Amino acid sequence: MTELKIQPAPHVTSILAIAAHPDDIESWCAGTLAQSIDAGSTVRLVLVTSGDKGSSDPMMDRDRLAKIREGEATRAAQALGITDVHFLRHEDGDVEDTRALRGELVEWIRRWRPQVVFTHDPVWLLPPYLAHRDHRIVGRVTLDAIYPATRDPLSFSEHLASGLIPHAVEQVWLFASAQADTFVDSVRDSIARSRCDSPMRARPLIPRNSLPIGVSVRQRSVQWLPCHLQNHS
Repeated sequence: MTELKIQPAPHVTSILAIAAHPDDIESWCAGTLAQSIDAGSTVRLVLVTSGDKGSSDPMMDRDRLAKIREGEATRAAQALGITDVHFLRHEDGDVEDTRALRGELVEWIRRWRPQVVFTHDPVWLLPPYLAHRDHRIVGRVTLDAIYPATRDPLSFSEHLASGLIPHAVEQVWLFASAQADTFVDSVRDSIARSRCDSPMRARPLIPRNSLPIGVSVRQRSVQWLPCHLQNHS
């Protein structure tokens, strides 16, 4: 059994969160990002899809749903204090591990130059066997973008013409991990701003890692951010 450690959220100058869908960040690590923002970090967000298939309403269409969910994500980011949100607008449920997607992520990492990146654990996903395929693929492509592509000048060298130079990410935090080895107690730092209008779901957006303490840490560890840390040189 992996020994779990509790530590503060990362207190660095720049953090980038990369997630598959609107609400993934709110579901898994909003409280921790809020704690980093309170400590002075600039946090930015890249969403690979706009969640354009995430509705059971038979009268909904994809374009309208994408606009709704992008609006929700933007308001949630503003409530948390996230500085920028960028939507790549890949098709929900059909994200693929391609050079094109890897290049897009390399571009935004080089543009925003984060010290720390948050993304999905692509190997030990929660819930096991039932996790969304986009989570797995986005986590994998993000890690491949970080190392070695973003760091190496000959990878996606066409970015140099736009003034985007190589960048080495120092640390990766993998959320929604079934093999978490690190927890952040972020309840008090985030619960006050975890409520955002969410008309599609008819309920406030409350990050799972910001619910009151008392749920077993083995049950998705909802009161803390469970993550697996990876350091990069």
